[in-house]
Amino acid sequence: MMNIPPYRLVVAAALCVALSTQAAAQANPAPATPAQPIPARLSAAQAQQDLDVARKSLEEAHGALYRFTPKPELDRAFDAIRARANRELPRREFFGLVNEMLAATGDGHARADQDDSTTAELDRALRFPLKVALEGTRLVVTSNDTPNDSTVRPGMEIVSINGHDVDELQRRIMPTIRRDGFIETGRRATFNSSFPFRYWMSIDTSSQYAIVARTSDGKQISTTLPGVLAATRTANNPVNAAYRSGMATLAEPAENISLRFVGDSQVALLKVRSFVGNGFVASLDSATTLAVERRATAMILDLRGNGGGVDLYGANLVAHFTNKPFRYFDHIHLTTIAPSFATWLPRSFESTKAGTTPHPGGGFRVKRELHEGVAEQRPAARPFLGTLVVLIDGGTFSTSADVTAVLRSMNRATFIGEETGGTYEGNTSGLNATVILPNSRIKVFVQMYGYVNAVRPGPKGRGTLPDIEMVRRTDDILRGADPVLTRAVQVARDAVSGKRE
Repeated sequence: MMNIPPYRLVVAAALCVALSTQAAAQANPAPATPAQPIPARLSAAQAQQDLDVARKSLEEAHGALYRFTPKPELDRAFDAIRARANRELPRREFFGLVNEMLAATGDGHARADQDDSTTAELDRALRFPLKVALEGTRLVVTSNDTPNDSTVRPGMEIVSINGHDVDELQRRIMPTIRRDGFIETGRRATFNSSFPFRYWMSIDTSSQYAIVARTSDGKQISTTLPGVLAATRTANNPVNAAYRSGMATLAEPAENISLRFVGDSQVALLKVRSFVGNGFVASLDSATTLAVERRATAMILDLRGNGGGVDLYGANLVAHFTNKPFRYFDHIHLTTIAPSFATWLPRSFESTKAGTTPHPGGGFRVKRELHEGVAEQRPAARPFLGTLVVLIDGGTFSTSADVTAVLRSMNRATFIGEETGGTYEGNTSGLNATVILPNSRIKVFVQMYGYVNAVRPGPKGRGTLPDIEMVRRTDDILRGADPVLTRAVQVARDAVSGKRE
């Protein structure tokens, strides 16, 4: 672990969320759920009707439905999902089908909120009691959330759960997880962070879990653990001590934006957790100005786990690394500004309609007056123009991924880590048409803004790819190491001293 004395700036920590425009912040409360009881199970006719409503809404209003998958191919995927709703389905299983439909679109912002009854059922469920991380083909324990079991420890490899091996778990769960384009890193990150819920939705609703695990020396153990309620999960089990100690060693500043210097060198480390917060622009200005004043010759920009935020904050970040005007978004597309289906739209939608113009190729384009991101961007007053190294992973998503795409297109940085979770071309987000499915009462959020980044052509449906591919694994955390950052520091120092990677 390298010595990085802290020098911190800026704003209070904020949640990493993928809000893309001011429109989302202006939303009215969603319409109230109808009073009649939600059925515990949906008939085939009810399930198919709900899927048809979701499909029609996507086809009519989604801002870039066929960006990655041609219509005939996506039609076949939708048809196949509908064909599986040919029997009575429990609510949770139907919710999985809705998620599969959204995942098929290749839109990582697509989402659905389960109905209140399913949420209540989930809250009562004794869910899988371990946190896990999918590392290659291995499913590794990161936390035992039972009160006192000592048989299963962080670092062990899961072989099977209730007879389901890891291949089967991936085969059944992954199709329900949305992703941008064809990117797997973001989907794997979601698999890891939400595994107990995903297991409940896609595998079984057991309250007891027969676990076969493998220790680091290859010894296989078998045990049965009770499920845990979401409200009572705890990471305080003593077996987690080593992992928690490693995480504490690797702990980063709590601020949303922080600037540190690596030892006594001229390498600065800028961590941006998310693109939210009223003080974002001022904080970023302060951080990069300090780096310039300290005559830093290289900077490491850490965007790992940054799930996005406000579009223009992303453009502002790019502006701090160039001294030339640049384009951020090429354009923003809407398929329709007058949905025919029953929906709820934010009260800002009237200004959205006024801020668009019909496009000769179909649909509508957002004007500069509505979104400044489509205009030419000016560089910051005191940009950092030295060597730039950017850390990325599957959690680098939405606005954060847009930033990396523009920097990549500029040839401005060296990228280290994993492929970003958001696509290089752009995302679909920012404005939701909220549709309540008539029988299940599941809320489906149809993303209406199709953002197109102002970048040179790149691989279709892929994220920003690293120049040096690395990932921090569970074993690294257990020993308090961050090999990705260590490599970045070396690359930065080599660049400063004139060496080549």
